[in-house]
Amino acid sequence: MTAKLSDLRDQVRAIDDQLLELVARRLRLAEEIGQVKFAANLPIKDYQVEKAVLDRSRTKASALGIYSSLAEELARLLIRYAVIAQDDDRHQRQRQDHGPARKVAVIGGRGRMGRWVSDFFDAFGDQVSHVDHAGTGIESRYPLLGSLTEAADSDIIVLSTPISATPGIITELTKLKTEALVFDICSLKTPLLDAIKDAHLAGIRIGSVHPMFGPDADVLVGRNIMICQVGAADVTNQVRGLFESTTANITEVSLERHDELMSYVLGLSHLSNLVFADVLAKGKASYQELHQAASTTFNAQLGVTVPVTKENAALYFEIQAENGYTGKLLSLLAESLANYERAITNHDQAAFVALMGEAKEFFSDRPI
Repeated sequence: MTAKLSDLRDQVRAIDDQLLELVARRLRLAEEIGQVKFAANLPIKDYQVEKAVLDRSRTKASALGIYSSLAEELARLLIRYAVIAQDDDRHQRQRQDHGPARKVAVIGGRGRMGRWVSDFFDAFGDQVSHVDHAGTGIESRYPLLGSLTEAADSDIIVLSTPISATPGIITELTKLKTEALVFDICSLKTPLLDAIKDAHLAGIRIGSVHPMFGPDADVLVGRNIMICQVGAADVTNQVRGLFESTTANITEVSLERHDELMSYVLGLSHLSNLVFADVLAKGKASYQELHQAASTTFNAQLGVTVPVTKENAALYFEIQAENGYTGKLLSLLAESLANYERAITNHDQAAFVALMGEAKEFFSDRPI
């Protein structure tokens, strides 16, 4: 029996090797497809093709008598890494066509998002340096400058700094009369408005950007980057141009409209998950009990909530407290909760159904 078990395991290992070799061949083909797309100026993502791949995988799984869920998960994983391979290849080609290296100073470069920004520009062959007094003890391959004064002669200055600290940094750069293209990547813009306006009036080339993803983003395909319109169309275009060669979705929005959108996109989503976690923490059921009784919906909610509870609490507080639209959002949230509470306590099924109907209607035009 031991010999037979060993033989079977050898066969499994051989198949695993064959699978990896096939995956390697598939990735090489994906890169070739990406090169054809690049030459034809076509996007990397093709949702119709992806749907066809998933449908074919499920059909093949049924014919082979294996789990369709296994085939679908495998297909999704292969699609994801095909996209990564094509994105990496495209990035390398764009780097070759990028032109002379630029001097890029990332203020707050030792932070997690600052490191992402640094790697982004480094991938284009730019000369990246940091100004970060709070992160002086953090090791990095990017040189650390001593002050904003040293950074002022850069070609590009990126402010990856706390919302509360950013207006003062903009003001200091304005006093230094930097000729660099300056932009922040803060999650809120209202607290920066006065400093940005003063910088603009002083002739500083200042813009504002909000990458709608965290520092763990490995590819930009399907990710959103918001470019805020500060007032000078040429500067907005210059900032936009820094990201147009990527595979991200780029949207322009006014500074004022940005924060109103963020009250829902960040404020509501963060707060909903934090309240969900807070109710669980104050309840009388242990996590182990909940885990053993968990439904599909509960597990899906946990999948979003747990990472939120591990995020930067100070940043999440700023996103709530510094947004001028948070008060309106809290009123809507309280009103919605009160409406559901009233429908439930009054056993008013019609009212409950109507509330769910409004939500369903809102999402009726949502793309699949």
